Amino acid sequence: MYRIVIYPSDIVILTGKSESYARKEIQNLKKELDKKPCQKVTIKEYCVYYGFDLHEVTAVLSKFEIKQAS
Repeated sequence: MYRIVIYPSDIVILTGKSESYARKEIQNLKKELDKKPCQKVTIKEYCVYYGFDLHEVTAVLSKFEIKQAS
């Protein structure tokens, strides 16, 4: 995986929740991190905030991207 930004579709994969839940989660995280609306949330920031292991999350997302590319 070469990207650093987390998207709602990634959160859907990680949590099994809906796309609307994932968008709300990113909005809440931006507010907590005092980010401007134009600023993105990184995968690392998401992992630190929610207590996820960064390597585990990137591994899961990488596997999913490989499956979609096939």
